[in-house]
Amino acid sequence: MADYTLYYSQCTPACSQPCLMADCPMSSNRRSCVNHFSHKHPLRPIKVEAEEELICSGCGLDLSGSALKCSKSNCEFILHKSCFNLEPVLQHNYHPDHPLTLLSTPPKYYRNKLFICDACGDHGTSFDYHCSSCQLDLHVGCAFSPKTMNHVDHQHPLTLFYSSSCNRGNDNVTFICDVCNEVVPKKHWVYYCEKCDYGTHLLCTIPAC
Repeated sequence: MADYTLYYSQCTPACSQPCLMADCPMSSNRRSCVNHFSHKHPLRPIKVEAEEELICSGCGLDLSGSALKCSKSNCEFILHKSCFNLEPVLQHNYHPDHPLTLLSTPPKYYRNKLFICDACGDHGTSFDYHCSSCQLDLHVGCAFSPKTMNHVDHQHPLTLFYSSSCNRGNDNVTFICDVCNEVVPKKHWVYYCEKCDYGTHLLCTIPAC
């Protein structure tokens, strides 16, 4: 998925040769760069502060800490280190029949270059775990949702369910999010506390510190 070839970040624009160590005239200023399938330029490691308010080009979420940024000064492409290291093929319990393939952008035949996440119902424009056989799509963040979550507004851990029916065997039950008070469609994932009959959308769940 990633090419860990070293490049000279200080070389002339025409130089794209793998690092030859002492043979490069700029060897005293070397900085390691890596390639990633989702971007045409090499990326270099950086540290991002939360105050910079940067957004990951892969998952679309806020970015801070270890990251990899495009080595070109006029390109804003940047990834979480964790997004850089994502598995190219994912076996997910939600969709056990087929593997999900990591795409850098939605499939070309999708309208408006958007996909709709089958977990949360929100759209996405960048990284997409995709099943081509079933036209199924997951945001990166949704794909790796933890099985249990401590939510800020509830005293018990919430359990992740891959349907708002919460495996209760009654398709006539309507699930209403206890945070936003909106109805959650049956096919969308939720976090739920069976003891208290309390639950939320994925997007309404706020992890407790």
